Amino acid sequence: MRILLHKRSNTQHALEIVREPDGGERECMECETRSYLTHDLLHYAVETEAGLESGFWGNLARGKTLAQMNDRTGRALAAEAPELMAIERVVGALTGVIKGRAAAEIVAALREYEAALGEAESAWLSETLIVAVQERMRRLLGHWSATPFGASMELRWPA
Repeated sequence: MRILLHKRSNTQHALEIVREPDGGERECMECETRSYLTHDLLHYAVETEAGLESGFWGNLARGKTLAQMNDRTGRALAAEAPELMAIERVVGALTGVIKGRAAAEIVAALREYEAALGEAESAWLSETLIVAVQERMRRLLGHWSATPFGASMELRWPA
């Protein structure tokens, strides 16, 4: 699957998904950059570095639509909900990583949260993963910054 991020302005971009083995099926959605870009790139970095196929990008690659991925009722993704919630929790916490929080601090906080919920530890969560995500995010954000208005940043899934 190809992921195209079309840079419209400082505040707007479009997310386009191209499912290539399926005859180039395309889906596109206009996005507000401040709210979505970093979050979507963090999903890409976490899911890529951890080798997760059941997250946001993996579900899109398997045919879920952008509308289904954004369904707030939860019906469209009920079967995937436990793994998606674990990934979403890590992505949310990692927003702090790109703001300079230490990897050990992030992992400790997430482990404490998992324990408080009575959930099993995510086997793929480690300080090594967090450091790899930090580096991938540095490269992704640099790529986005270097993308001129009117052009597109392309990513592949799986990476």
